[in-house]
Amino acid sequence: MKKLFLSTLASLFILPTQAEWEPRGLCYVWDGDPSTAEAPEGMLTGEVYDFNRNPQGKYFTYSGTYADKGSNRTHKAIANNPTGSPDLFGQFAATFKMLQRNKPGILKKYYKYPYAVATPHLYMPPVEFKTMEGLLDPNGKNSRKEPQSSGSSDFINEEPGAAKNTTGREYRRAPSLIAVFKGSVTAPRSMRFRFYGAADEGMLVRFNDRMVLETGYVFSDIYAGNGEKDKGCGWHSMNEYHKQVAEGKVPSKKNYVIQKLKSTPFCNNKFKGMTGGAPISVTKGESYTIEIILGNVAERALFYLLTQEVTPGNNAPLKLFRTNSTLPTMPRGFIPGNPAFDRENGPNYAEDSEIWQIAARTEKKKKKNK
Repeated sequence: MKKLFLSTLASLFILPTQAEWEPRGLCYVWDGDPSTAEAPEGMLTGEVYDFNRNPQGKYFTYSGTYADKGSNRTHKAIANNPTGSPDLFGQFAATFKMLQRNKPGILKKYYKYPYAVATPHLYMPPVEFKTMEGLLDPNGKNSRKEPQSSGSSDFINEEPGAAKNTTGREYRRAPSLIAVFKGSVTAPRSMRFRFYGAADEGMLVRFNDRMVLETGYVFSDIYAGNGEKDKGCGWHSMNEYHKQVAEGKVPSKKNYVIQKLKSTPFCNNKFKGMTGGAPISVTKGESYTIEIILGNVAERALFYLLTQEVTPGNNAPLKLFRTNSTLPTMPRGFIPGNPAFDRENGPNYAEDSEIWQIAARTEKKKKKNK
């Protein structure tokens, strides 16, 4: 608790006093008109989307056979989502696959949350949330005129009775999200390192225009498009896939590593450890583009993103990837002691880890003209 108090106190002094940025569960959110927001010093700016809704806020439908509540009738649903996916997890995997291939145009087909967001780091312990307001709205309520459900089933042609599919998952009001943070960062020193991460459901990191990390429950690079039971789409094949990555049997990830830490028993059990992406070499003072993409499929999230220099005997604590000195705080919605979230608070990290400064726009233009 003392550490959390000091973290919160530190954030109050480090953030610019003229800005109305408030730390939320997922990131920092501008408490005011988004059009007037200016990125706070030392933070990557971002956007958050709901891949379960169209730009107007209407929920998508998914294909498959669905059962009525309280009756023996079933309905054959017709998918109207942009990727033609049979279920919500398929929609997520298909979208992540496009983002991994640097096709961000798919995001224009989804609802964009009306909040200006930014982050100095990505370090999120287990959190449970029922609506995105708990993670995004500084007022903790629906104050940004987010579209509301009519109360009927939003994923099967608006039929009031059809509420669940054959797997028992309800997609009607799932607060599903994809968050994209990007900018340019300046290396604090010359080094060779990896991004280490774990995520629920997925995380992608593109550094210097190169995809260097993919981790989580969903692996978009092997998703074929058949939905929740598809290889690479969630829990069904995740354990075996992480094992293959650890053994170097996945061609696209032969230079990845899986590392177990004493402080990450949950990740060790679910993911065989923390995933270390492709090695990266940087030069002190040089700026590099970075894009961090996070995705979650409803009601809980587990995000890590850290760096670790690749040197013998320097395995822990990991160095937190950060762009200013703000320390992580406990996100709203965390439920200590809840058996469903009986997991570690995250790997130990070095609180004095180097700061990757946000490169100024003029610096980015200068480098581009070289």
